Amino acid sequence: MKKNILYIALFAVMMGFSSCSDFLDKYPQEELSDASFWKTPKDAEMFVANIYKALPGGDAGDIDGDINSDNAVHGIKWAAGNVSKGIYDAADTEWASSYSWIRACNVLLEKIELIENYPAEDKEATIGEARFLRGYVYFGLIQTFGDVPYIDKALALDEMEGITRTPRAEVYAKIMQDFDYAISKLPQTWSDENYGRITKGAALAMKARAALYYGKFDVAATSSKAVMDLNQYELFDAEGTGRYAELFWESQEACSEAVLVRQFKPKDNGTYIIGWGCFPTKGWGGVNPTQSLVDAFECVDGAPISQSPLYNEKDPFKNRDPRLEATVLHDGEVMYGTTIKVAPLKSSGSTGIGQHNDATATGYYDQKWLDPSIDPQSDGWDMGKDWHVIRFAEVLLTYAEAKNELSPLDDSAFEAVNRVRKRAGLPALQKTNSALPTYCGTQDALRQRIRNEWRVEFALEGGKRQWDIRRWGIAKDVLNAPFKGLKYKISADGLNCTLYEGENVILTGSSYEDHNYLYPVPQKEIDLNKALTQNPGY
Repeated sequence: MKKNILYIALFAVMMGFSSCSDFLDKYPQEELSDASFWKTPKDAEMFVANIYKALPGGDAGDIDGDINSDNAVHGIKWAAGNVSKGIYDAADTEWASSYSWIRACNVLLEKIELIENYPAEDKEATIGEARFLRGYVYFGLIQTFGDVPYIDKALALDEMEGITRTPRAEVYAKIMQDFDYAISKLPQTWSDENYGRITKGAALAMKARAALYYGKFDVAATSSKAVMDLNQYELFDAEGTGRYAELFWESQEACSEAVLVRQFKPKDNGTYIIGWGCFPTKGWGGVNPTQSLVDAFECVDGAPISQSPLYNEKDPFKNRDPRLEATVLHDGEVMYGTTIKVAPLKSSGSTGIGQHNDATATGYYDQKWLDPSIDPQSDGWDMGKDWHVIRFAEVLLTYAEAKNELSPLDDSAFEAVNRVRKRAGLPALQKTNSALPTYCGTQDALRQRIRNEWRVEFALEGGKRQWDIRRWGIAKDVLNAPFKGLKYKISADGLNCTLYEGENVILTGSSYEDHNYLYPVPQKEIDLNKALTQNPGY
């Protein structure tokens, strides 16, 4: 049974930002003071529980993340942000919300010392949660902006003036310190009623993620291996019996693959992954996979489609990596009682290309989150599906990538990536038989196969791909390449359409220049604080 930790609304007075708050209904604002609040361990636990809202998965920006990569475009045309179009505007960016969460962490770390009779182990664990969350938010900031102000105190408004940007390397070092504290103080598991709280494994995995992003392969390998050695996590359906799609349904949100989740609860703290991301019965565009993403999935023989004799361009979903069917909703599939038709004809109804402003732009829809037990038109807008912030598959691929960089073609790198492939039902990558399509005889060959595993395993799960293409240095290539949808050919009389023949749908696409590795510092922050500088190129 799903367990839920307590989420309370923002502490408007204590944290220095406003919110409509159930908490304030129970505790009048004039009572939110050191004298009345910071009395018991429960106070600190409630306070830090709210900061979990800094984790992703709670809004359209998280659900839409892949539109900022080459994986997808937005079928809801008016909702596509500027970054997805290759426009990086300092007027669009913001970091105030991130610093609000950082301030909340700093408040907790200061005020927790006011609480008497706090058992040391419990107190250290709560501090560990706060330091993890502070490190997590700062990691997102330096990923996005590079150098950022580093603040580790709950500063008053008049103390903010003149604050400058701290070099990214220094902030990264502070992030590692926060993660290391969390690793040392957080438990490996919590009791059932505390399911969802950050654990030692989650802190190790997040440290590995941050290290991998900045090419600290030794730290990434060591940290991810430490998660594996906990023997606490395993891939859902590890033996590959064909249940991969269920991983993204509510029935499996607390499975052994979940290293860190953000929790949701219908009618109380729900999310709208299905309602916003894909609404196939009405042709609501949601997140539309590109042809490039569809083509990235191998054939069942373990070969890329360009090399496999099993691939048939006119029947492209046959003999493919099973994850493709679980990820991409395509023509002819039945979903929620509707047969999906994508041809750009009136006979296709609301799901056809161009049949209304929010229909698919590519000829494909997002299927990953389509839980058959959820009515997309009602519950799809208020789901209880937890968002997987970290899955064990990420830990395995982190280890595989880092280990291959440190020790090319290391056996343990093959073993880790092949666990992910086995679950998908694909043959193992190997380095002994060059006659097979799974052969990886060089470091770069294995590197490219691991990178493709990242892409297909985590497709349409938020913004992971946009950061991967940056850290690999391929963003300029893939974002400046033409964005395409499926091929189709209309008959001479305009009444019939043949899919997977003819010309590809050509999309607006994106663009990328070298300086777009970092986003522009928010202009409103520079306007408020002249000591802040802008990133080069903006």
